[in-house]
Amino acid sequence: MEMINQSRADKFFDGIKAKTIKTYSKYWKTLQPKTDKEVLKRYLFAITSVHTTWEGNVRGYNAIKDLGWVNDKENLRQRLIDSRCGMHNVRTESIWNFKKQFFQNIKQYSSIPENWQAHRNSLVKAISGLGMAKVSFTLEMLFPIDALVTCVDTHGIQLYEIPAPSFQTKKQVEICEQAENHWVKRSLEKNCSPYVARCIYWDALQKKSDSRYWSYVLEN
Repeated sequence: MEMINQSRADKFFDGIKAKTIKTYSKYWKTLQPKTDKEVLKRYLFAITSVHTTWEGNVRGYNAIKDLGWVNDKENLRQRLIDSRCGMHNVRTESIWNFKKQFFQNIKQYSSIPENWQAHRNSLVKAISGLGMAKVSFTLEMLFPIDALVTCVDTHGIQLYEIPAPSFQTKKQVEICEQAENHWVKRSLEKNCSPYVARCIYWDALQKKSDSRYWSYVLEN
């Protein structure tokens, strides 16, 4: 039994132009990480995106993306405080703990999986401080053209009219996975990656013609 409203998402997909897909795909392909440090930075961007605006996300990420804090936890904390991205104590702990996990098993966090949803769900269990939506967002940034998961964030919840904006129960997870499955299916029908489709949708909501108002921070 479907527990989501697909009509507005279908209307969006019906209106996507092939030229827009091509332009977005070409850009996001250039931002796929090529080194282990770039992979780590995508996770850091996701952690700094939790419970903040995209502006706060950019400030927090810019403050730590040089990785000059990796051996100094208090330096990390002070950078986050100075960035005014919020939740600096929680973020400090999440980033510090994840940094150690990452370097202990880089392959776990950087490899293309056989089953995208199963891999995403395993990472949700492994990473403290990142839930289903934000781990999906990380995988989208790691594999912008190939990832077959999508971040069902606040806008996705509104789009599909999901009643409870939480992923704490099995039923709520199932509802969000229904939305995700529909989004992935419609994206592939348009010869578009799910992430590229989501960027097109998100940017339109922000009244922007491309992603560079925020994604510029991932370019170097």
